[in-house]
Formats: sequence, structure tokens, C-alpha cells
Amino acid sequence: MQSDKGERLLKAYKVKDPLSSMLVIDKNQLYKQSDAMLFIATQLGFPFSVAKVFKLLPKGFRDRIYDWVGRHRYRFFGKRTQCKLLTEKQKQHFL
Repeated sequence: MQSDKGERLLKAYKVKDPLSSMLVIDKNQLYKQSDAMLFIATQLGFPFSVAKVFKLLPKGFRDRIYDWVGRHRYRFFGKRTQCKLLTEKQKQHFL
């Protein structure tokens, strides 16, 4: 998001606070918060694609759960002192 391309995309999609949520752009469609997470889960295939059942819940409710998990993520997943280094292939998927 800090690259020139990232800044252009943020402006084009009128994203005000890009660091407050996960963002996914696919086929000119912007997905944020729980929609982004569910989009990624469905792209990963089984068993992650089973998460699409959560689309039945109202978006506002899903986003509140997404925000709650985000606030408590270190409690659930732990905190690392170092970031994982991406491979060249993985870097192609990120701005």
C-alpha cells in the first residue's frame, strides 16, 4: 500500500484508512474486513472454503466479529518478534 501503485489503488477505491483492515482487490472489486477474509478463504479451497457459510450472517455482525478478533489476535495467535520473509513468488501477491 506504500508503493506508487498501492497509493493509486487506494485513491481509486477511496480507501480512507487502509491500515485498519485487510483489503483485497479482485476483478475491480474491493473487499474489506470480513468480506476480504471470506474471499481469501474461498480462494484457498477446502477446508477453508467452508467459511463461506458465514456470508449468511449480516455484514455488520461479521465485521464486528472481524474487528474483535483483530483486537485480540495476539491472545489467540501469539506475538512474534520477527516477521516472516516472503519468497519472490509470494511477494507478487502483495503491494
